[in-house]
Order: sequence, then structure tokens, then C-alpha cells
Amino acid sequence: MASPVKQTDKNHSFAQSLSHAWAGVRIALREERNLRRDAAGFILVAVAASVLHAGLADWLWLMAAVWLVIFAELSNTLIENLVDFVTRGAFSPQAKKIKDLSAGIVLLTAFFAVLVGIVVFIPLLWAAFH
Repeated sequence: MASPVKQTDKNHSFAQSLSHAWAGVRIALREERNLRRDAAGFILVAVAASVLHAGLADWLWLMAAVWLVIFAELSNTLIENLVDFVTRGAFSPQAKKIKDLSAGIVLLTAFFAVLVGIVVFIPLLWAAFH
């Protein structure tokens, strides 16, 4: 039985583009432990913001921070996979530098998210318990 033809040209419709994009998200969630952890964090943040009756501005800051972390994780995964593909898994000081820089983006984005969480949740917690 012949294998299906693999697409090598542009997507022909929005539905096809959406299908490929969703496949990428599913792959990342299946293969990347940190992304699954980020998704769990997203749920925890959303529940906490709901329980503490966060205002619109708080929600916007929290969601922006969470989505930035998820975007950084997906970008890091992309870069790591691309580097591994190009180097065929062989060690290269330049490849290590690229991967370390990419991981640094995730780290700084996560620090930003923690800072946003502190700024948003401390007043909400203070109000809830006083």
C-alpha cells in the first residue's frame, strides 16, 4: 500500500492551515513536558483569578504573561528541533549557544510571568483575607 502524498507546497485553504497549526500544538503538548506544565499553570492561574474575582486589567496582564510563556516555549521547541535537524544531533558549540540563547528567552519570559503574577495576585489575596 502506497503512503499518502506528503504536502510540500503552500496550504490551499484556511482550514488546511488551521489543521497543520493544530497538529503542531498537539505534537508540542505530547512531546514537551515544560509545555504541559505551562498549560497546567494556565489553568491554575485562570482558576485563581476567577476565585479571587480578578478585574479585567488583571485578567489581561495574566493572560498576556501566560501566552507569552507558551509562545516562548513553542519557539524554544522549534529552535531546538531545527538545531537538532541541522546538526543531526552532533555536538556543536554554535548549536549549544543557539539552544542556550533560546532557553534564555523562555527563562526571562517566565520571570516576567512570575512578576506579573506577584503584582496581580498579592493585592487580590490581600483583599480576600482582609
